[in-house]
Amino acid sequence: MTEISRRALISGATATAATAAFGAALISPTSLIAKRLPDDSVSSDQNLTNFANLSAALTGVDSSILTPNVDPFGLNAEIHRRANAANADKLQTILSKFTDGKTIEQILAEEGRDESAKFLMRSIILAWYLGAWYEPGVLKTNAYKPRTYNSTRRYSKEVLIPPKEIISPDAYTNALVWRVAQAHPMGYSNLQFGYWEKDPPPIEEFIRPLKQDDPKPAPATTDPTKGVPK
Repeated sequence: MTEISRRALISGATATAATAAFGAALISPTSLIAKRLPDDSVSSDQNLTNFANLSAALTGVDSSILTPNVDPFGLNAEIHRRANAANADKLQTILSKFTDGKTIEQILAEEGRDESAKFLMRSIILAWYLGAWYEPGVLKTNAYKPRTYNSTRRYSKEVLIPPKEIISPDAYTNALVWRVAQAHPMGYSNLQFGYWEKDPPPIEEFIRPLKQDDPKPAPATTDPTKGVPK
């Protein structure tokens, strides 16, 4: 009998969900799950730290959420690889200006009519929020294309912008869209069993690190007659 691993089962379920969400006509099953890019595109720890800080500014989610101390998924590195592959020179320009203290608005203003920075940053935002990679050039082409939205055409090829690839099952289940919605994808949740009986935690708990209140304990007093703290 063929053994089916839990990871294979989750991957298959995620692919099915993504196909339903984006439409089978737009994404073929064989192209759903992205392959890891070559190892020579792996960047230094400092570059990844700078990219995490840039991503935090773009998404509004704290960098400690994007890159936790224990990070089994490595989404920051995966998204950085794709941004670097899309336009390495422009990514380096953005990171250099950002680490020099420029805001996103200042970077966009300095780039002027060269919109490659704007659409590369849009691709980064979408990657974090949807777990899918959208090519900056495709976003730019579709940004200026006239569209007519109505109930019968909203899922048509002329309206939807198809992603190049779903980055991974982990990218889908950990996409930021679930956090800002204070929700979770179908069939996957890190919340404690029975969570549906209560209102979701406040959004700050999804996008900011939890603050640990650590008041100093009051000194124990001792009853000399009994010799035990009271």
